[in-house]
Amino acid sequence: MSGSRQQPGLACEECRKKKLRCDRRRPQCDQCEDSGAACLVNQVRSPRGPKKGHLKALRNRIATLESIINCDQGNLGPKEVLDGNEKYNSHETAQMLSPLQDYIPNVTKTECHDIPYSIDASAITSPITPMTPPINESSDMIEADLDQLYFDRVHPVAPMLHQGRYFSWSLTFNKPASYICLQFAMWALAAASSAHLQHMRESLYTRARSGIEALDRDIESSSAACLQAAQAWLLLTHYEFRYMGYRRAWLTAGRAFRIIQLAKLHEIDRLNDVGMNMAHPEAWAEAEEKRRTYWLAYCLDRFLNMSDEWPLSLHEEALCVYLPVSESDFQHSRPVIMDSLYDEIETSGQKMLPPFAETIVLITLCWHSVAFQRAARRGKTSPSDGDTWKRHTRLYQLVQQRLMLVSLPPSSPELHDPMRLFTNMLANAAVIWFYNIMEALQVEIDDEIILVPLYSAYEIVGLAKPLTRSSFFKAHAFSPMLLYLSAKFLKAHADQLSTCLSASEDNHQKLEDLRKALRVLQGGNNLAMSYLELLDSDSESLHKLCNLSTVQGCTMSEVTGQPEPPFFLDIMNLF
Repeated sequence: MSGSRQQPGLACEECRKKKLRCDRRRPQCDQCEDSGAACLVNQVRSPRGPKKGHLKALRNRIATLESIINCDQGNLGPKEVLDGNEKYNSHETAQMLSPLQDYIPNVTKTECHDIPYSIDASAITSPITPMTPPINESSDMIEADLDQLYFDRVHPVAPMLHQGRYFSWSLTFNKPASYICLQFAMWALAAASSAHLQHMRESLYTRARSGIEALDRDIESSSAACLQAAQAWLLLTHYEFRYMGYRRAWLTAGRAFRIIQLAKLHEIDRLNDVGMNMAHPEAWAEAEEKRRTYWLAYCLDRFLNMSDEWPLSLHEEALCVYLPVSESDFQHSRPVIMDSLYDEIETSGQKMLPPFAETIVLITLCWHSVAFQRAARRGKTSPSDGDTWKRHTRLYQLVQQRLMLVSLPPSSPELHDPMRLFTNMLANAAVIWFYNIMEALQVEIDDEIILVPLYSAYEIVGLAKPLTRSSFFKAHAFSPMLLYLSAKFLKAHADQLSTCLSASEDNHQKLEDLRKALRVLQGGNNLAMSYLELLDSDSESLHKLCNLSTVQGCTMSEVTGQPEPPFFLDIMNLF
């Protein structure tokens, strides 16, 4: 024979899944290039064949299942059966079971009597035949499902993990504790974005939280350990922000910010050899993952503190990190160097950035306007001061230029990307934001200028439709803030807008569309629930809420007479 039938190296995951012959071409094989799929190669594979002791573990699990099913025939519940029989509690069996098995809700003795088995007991001819309860699904299948759910529904709005790198280390044995905590944090968010795995999210979150807190006592000094810990804290922040309290999420975010500062991710492109990374795709992908972790925390810091007097944790002065590349280049490990944040702000309007990078630029411009407002409110500068006002006007022009670049019609297929959709909403919301600041500072504004934020508010109404048509699990966590900003603008300027709009424009219907979108989102986001309550409240209650921060020893529920929502934003500062 003249040579080998296949090229050296490993086949990509896509070809293995489809059972196709992979030509091993890098960075993308022909099959993946033709189909447009991600060409990912798993460099670390488990040895073939069953693991040592696997057969014995399966036998023990079958015996355990028999005891659970037949527990109504005896006086012992499943827990007593497991605790009283040594062969069901061997150390080897415990090691063979997946970690997920410990966090799937257990069936108690009472629940065992209430299980409506659809199979008749007389039809059971073998102790191994009975229908397997749902809790005994293969843990490997559940883990694979959670991984897929994470990258399908969570990653698009928190795009910091490299999929190929994750699957490389997730299949290894004896992973470091920081990696395990990150994995459980990912699974908690993934389970929360699934209807049939919702019951697992609290247990997975508890495991992730307890594990990452234990790491604080002996956190490793290596940047890799710090990176995984920071990523885990960021994901836990997103979980708590959606399903728990605002204050708890804010404190958790602070843990992530400190670890990011400890790892010096804000100056990664000063510490690393960029030219060396460009020549080695794997090293570049690792550096890009660090950049994205920093930028995700950067945006979170500004969103959390935008409407309050709290200072930032991650400042811009010491930044030495490039903006994130496109998602396709990142996942395919194609080395690309982006411009810095300052360069992109100065050259706004010249080119469109990837959605994640565009979000970073827009939220930075909004934060600069907030800093201007705070300085004017504290008497440090006059709103009509020449140089200061020119700078603020320049920021407003930059926002409008970026809006022209990213603007897409609601029917555009590009809006199927959750981050692209959020970027469009944020660009329109930024226009409203700047107008509200000018109005709050009582700057003289031409009557026709209100048409600019008005059309932006209507654009957000249009974008709310694709937002609610797709799964609300995919919506960005701060989407409700933008919907509320638009609704509040339309509600506050209803009388003024009626004089400059045609009779065909139905302002009431647009407000109702925004309310409907918030109702859809509140199923997986406590922020939407809070904004919906504020929007539906009357003017007197809203005025009380705005001045709540000045009432000493008074809670939100005491002012409104209603249960306190998951968290509260300082509305006076926001608008």
